[in-house]
Amino acid sequence: MTDISADDEMLAHIRNTVSPDTEYRSRLLHELKSTHIVTPADEKIADELEKMVAHVLAGNSKEGYALTITGKSGAGKSESLNRCLDAHPSFKPFEGKYNRLSLSLSADTPPSTTLKSLGTELLRTSRYEVSATSDPDKNWSILIERMKIMQTRILVLDEFQHVLDAPTSMKYMHLSNSIKALTYTKGWPIWLIIAGVPSIANFIDRDPHRQLDRRAPLIVIEDLKNEDDDRNRVEDTLYALIECCELSLGFTLTRDFLLRLMHGGIWRFGTTVHIIKNAIEKGLWDKSWSRGRGTLTKQHFIDGYSRLAQNCSLETNVFHAEEWNLIQREVDDKGHLVDAISVKSRRKRAS
Repeated sequence: MTDISADDEMLAHIRNTVSPDTEYRSRLLHELKSTHIVTPADEKIADELEKMVAHVLAGNSKEGYALTITGKSGAGKSESLNRCLDAHPSFKPFEGKYNRLSLSLSADTPPSTTLKSLGTELLRTSRYEVSATSDPDKNWSILIERMKIMQTRILVLDEFQHVLDAPTSMKYMHLSNSIKALTYTKGWPIWLIIAGVPSIANFIDRDPHRQLDRRAPLIVIEDLKNEDDDRNRVEDTLYALIECCELSLGFTLTRDFLLRLMHGGIWRFGTTVHIIKNAIEKGLWDKSWSRGRGTLTKQHFIDGYSRLAQNCSLETNVFHAEEWNLIQREVDDKGHLVDAISVKSRRKRAS
């Protein structure tokens, strides 16, 4: 008899106790989550991954280099990077003859990053038990040995701006030097993929010895623009996501609506998609919904935007206000749309 995990047991229990409509909606939500919209950044990232893998395969490199992917919060960089990593067969972990092998090791860089917290996070990601009182430098040495055992050649660090926010300049230098040293570890050079907000480009610029600037590609994910290509991309994305959830659009899609949507997403593709997905979820739970007969209305977008903007008033909702173009918001650290001034003030106090 095959053992069933606790998670599988609970999911089976939920599936057997909810209504058929809820179970059906869960499938649609899964489709919504699984649907990835290919962006111009995907092709650039995929090309750079191929080059990096080729360097690893060549086996004659004495040092690695860093691929830097930058974009504002909500630009969609993490989604594109993770999709490209998942799609590349070389990056899939597998069971080797003696242990689990993985070409890459990935982690979200923890807030207020230190050498200890990052080393601990990476060791845990590699399935290594770490003592809470362990020495950070020792952890880093164990991490290097762990990567050798797992045959790991590429280190992927998302939210890399947290490295730049190290508590003190001394801790920043110790942390950054330890990360850079991985690229020229004797006999086992590591390639880096770092992703984060535009300020992470300073990680290369701050290197006094310019050890990382050789062959260090930079991919910048730009904001959306009020141009045909971007408006068409957002329109195609909207219809693709609606169709995967078996909904139809209950109003005529106009240029004005597309501009409201892009402005509401602060002209960033990831945030714009987030609003669309929020609206779709509202549509799936509308009282008028039935299988194959759901309709997405403007009210669903009003509600979906309000959810992302933490229950903003109608007067400051871009899908309701007449002067919607005057509404200015920013994305906070949790992905919510908030008053732009409050974000700037908080970041200024933290710097």
